[in-house]
Amino acid sequence: MCFEQSGDLDDLNQSVLRKEAAVALTPNGHPDKPSLLNSLGESLFSRFEQLGDLDDLNQSVLRSEAATALTPDGHPDKPSWLNSLGMSLLKRFRQLGDLADLNQSVLRLEAAIALTPDGHPAKPSLLNNLGSSLLGCFERLGDLDDLNQSVSRLEASVALTPDGHSAKPSRLNNLGNSLLSRFVRLGDLDDLNQSILRKEAAVALTPDGHPKKPSLLNNLGNSLLSRFERLGELDDLNQSVLRKEAAVALTPDGHPDKPTWLNNLGESLLSRFVRLGDLDDLNQSILRKEAAVAFTSDSHPDKPTWLNNLGASLLRRFEQLGDLDDLNQSVLRIEAAVALTPDGHPDKLSSGNNLGISLLRRFERLGDLNDLNQSVLRFEAAVALTPDGHPDKPSLLNNLGNSLSSRFEQLGNLDDLNQSVLRKEAAVALTPNGHPDKPLLLNNLGSSLFRRFVQFGDLDDLNQSILRFEAAVTLTPDGHPVKTLWLYNLGNSLLSRFEQLHDPEDSQQLLLHYTSAACSKTGPASVRFQAATNWAKHAHIHQPSSVLHAYTTAIDILPELAWLGLSITDRHYHLSQAGQVVRDAASTSIAVHNYQKAVEWLDQGRSVIWGQLLNLRTPVDELRKKHSGLADQLVTVSTLLESAGTRSNAVAIDTKPQSLQSIANQAHAFVLERDHILKQIREQPGFERFLLPKPISELSLAAKIGPVVIINTSEYGCDALILQPGLADEVIHVPLSDFTIHKAQSLAESLASVVENPGRTDRFTGCREGDMAPDEIFSVILSELWVKIVQPVLNGIATKTPGFMVKPKLLA
Repeated sequence: MCFEQSGDLDDLNQSVLRKEAAVALTPNGHPDKPSLLNSLGESLFSRFEQLGDLDDLNQSVLRSEAATALTPDGHPDKPSWLNSLGMSLLKRFRQLGDLADLNQSVLRLEAAIALTPDGHPAKPSLLNNLGSSLLGCFERLGDLDDLNQSVSRLEASVALTPDGHSAKPSRLNNLGNSLLSRFVRLGDLDDLNQSILRKEAAVALTPDGHPKKPSLLNNLGNSLLSRFERLGELDDLNQSVLRKEAAVALTPDGHPDKPTWLNNLGESLLSRFVRLGDLDDLNQSILRKEAAVAFTSDSHPDKPTWLNNLGASLLRRFEQLGDLDDLNQSVLRIEAAVALTPDGHPDKLSSGNNLGISLLRRFERLGDLNDLNQSVLRFEAAVALTPDGHPDKPSLLNNLGNSLSSRFEQLGNLDDLNQSVLRKEAAVALTPNGHPDKPLLLNNLGSSLFRRFVQFGDLDDLNQSILRFEAAVTLTPDGHPVKTLWLYNLGNSLLSRFEQLHDPEDSQQLLLHYTSAACSKTGPASVRFQAATNWAKHAHIHQPSSVLHAYTTAIDILPELAWLGLSITDRHYHLSQAGQVVRDAASTSIAVHNYQKAVEWLDQGRSVIWGQLLNLRTPVDELRKKHSGLADQLVTVSTLLESAGTRSNAVAIDTKPQSLQSIANQAHAFVLERDHILKQIREQPGFERFLLPKPISELSLAAKIGPVVIINTSEYGCDALILQPGLADEVIHVPLSDFTIHKAQSLAESLASVVENPGRTDRFTGCREGDMAPDEIFSVILSELWVKIVQPVLNGIATKTPGFMVKPKLLA
């Protein structure tokens, strides 16, 4: 039985041995010698495909070259020998990356077709093989004519191959691969759908156990992944993972294609992590890609690709978990990819770009200027290597602009800022309308223009910044998570112009944009909170009727900001600014005599902010103790919404961008899912008020044994709010008209100075070092507090509560 039927390697080894013996026993000049050499070359080729021994492939090329050389033109078998040689050369190119092998492969296959008349039974095979070689030329050199010719040849091959023919599946698969490449290059969805149809047919026509089945499953998985990236259909992504898992499972360790299947499975798992947020998918993606790298020699032409892809997954995990080792490993892997990729190879762009992104992230984490400078150099090199008209040129220009902007922030070199603007302007100009990345590029250009306005004060930069932000907002569909950030940035630029020109129209527009950003359902909590805060500050003067709405929005976001979606570092940063927002909100509520709401807000702020600062158990921790599944689901979907709306300003060049509307639809689905999870949580006993402020009726219980006094300090006024025993809904308000927030800050600084540095100059009293003893300073502080806070509070309680006795003591 032959190897093709049995799949038994022993049959293949015996075939090679017998054919080698036949060649050795046949003298040169014998008419059968070319046929025997060609047959031996084909068996060696088959053994290479199974075992990956490069010597078998080299020997296959040598035997096929000998068969061709010994066969005169016009001999009926000459096309067959040329075909075998062409396929061996193509395979060697894919293993070693030598462009000469690829060019010779195309020449041999074209010669084989030219020598074969139409109607000849070998014609479909020859067309198929030439189409595959032309696809290799396109992948290496990027010439679109090679790709179109590849599709044309492969379509002809499939059309000429009858149903039921054993080669039909592989030819359908090859056509599907070329159609996929043309979709990636030109974006025609029909090419992608036709690619999937061809590959599905190839899989269906191939029986289980066939040695080509894993390859067909892997290739179908690639096309399904591309359609998911274009349309966002989760079923395509899940099917991609399933097909690639099957390809890996069906391929034995040591098989030369196993690293490819592992890498590709890792890519689909990474995409599913990005879509669903399941950390296990991300971890499995890294494991599969690490295995692909480990199983591949440094001399293999795909090694740089596997390293680059592994680095991208490690960077993603760093951005998710913040583990610095992942970031360092990402840099190391991508540096190795760049080092192993020859100059002029098209993959050099992707690895150079990804290395620039990883280095920029490490600079942002550690502050090492060498990382930032290297990031700029990598992006500059990638831009220089990319011709105008190349689809990746805008992304590379944008990323270079981001690094230059970061370097300006560090070193203040104005040329970096100007170059940042120029690069981002070029990125926008080169990006066609309708491209999913256009709004991001416009927003990034707007940011650099705004930064230049801040530096030089040129109003034209500010106006241009506003125009770019407006365009980004207009091009982004409602519900898209990043639209919240675009609206916030537009609001900030309009605020700056209002401060310059005092145009009431700018005031109205900035309030509109801040409101839209703050009230977004799909935007990240961090951006919504900042937008609500800015809305409230501006509305105090220019739209008082909306101030309470603004603060209500900000306070409602606080629990999400503190307990869901953000890293610990980001959480502490945003909460460090939240305390004053809460106090200002309470002051605004007091101003309209809604004292109960002010108390509820102050308690909410206290529980959120101090709970984080003191690392106390959070409501999510309590939920996890009793309902861990619900807690995990809530954190996952919240993290997805936060990360989707605060996406990196850098643009990857090795993935097809998802359509804006599909991302908006996906974010809307996340919001519905989160609302459903919250509803389920609040149906559980003891969690009815989960992430909601405690009502005043519950807070009043704290005053069972005596009054509870809450002091609030704000730039809008200082007040005391008092809860009384037995009065569940009544809150006493005492204005502290002689006290200010500045006085509070001054007293606090004075007290801290005495405690930390006894004997040094007191900022509050103005005394020189040694003029006042610490006890004397304490006495002054306590006297101030008595006169301006304690005494008014006691008097207020006495006025509102008949029979309450105030017995003042002299504070010494």
